[in-house]
Amino acid sequence: MSEGGKRVDEDWKRRAQAEKEVDAQKVAGAPAAAAAPGAAPRADVKANPMFRGLIESLASQALLYMGAMRDPMTGQAHQDLNQAQTMIDMLGMIEEKTKGNLAKEEAEMLKEVLDEVRMHFVRITQPPPPNPKGPMMGNKK
Repeated sequence: MSEGGKRVDEDWKRRAQAEKEVDAQKVAGAPAAAAAPGAAPRADVKANPMFRGLIESLASQALLYMGAMRDPMTGQAHQDLNQAQTMIDMLGMIEEKTKGNLAKEEAEMLKEVLDEVRMHFVRITQPPPPNPKGPMMGNKK
């Protein structure tokens, strides 16, 4: 097309954006398009064994602080529920911040571990349900 003797390229914005994405990919070494929040695990991402170690380490610390494991240094179990909650929150933050950027097996492992430590925390912090039959089974008031 020409407009006043000048050639107008209507497709220039699309090509410029494509070039920017290619350049960003080269610089970052990763895909130019960011993962959408809530995105599914990616099939093109290779699992990193260090990720599993990081998640297991944080989960072990959470269990240690819940009193579910003995301290390897002292051999005794102790509870610090604030620290346990902090470890669980860290795992949750990792899940949130890495959503859509993990290999399928990493995402599944993280969800499984997080569900497990959360359930354990709930079990130890909530009082047991009341016994509908009274203090002792079979006894009448």
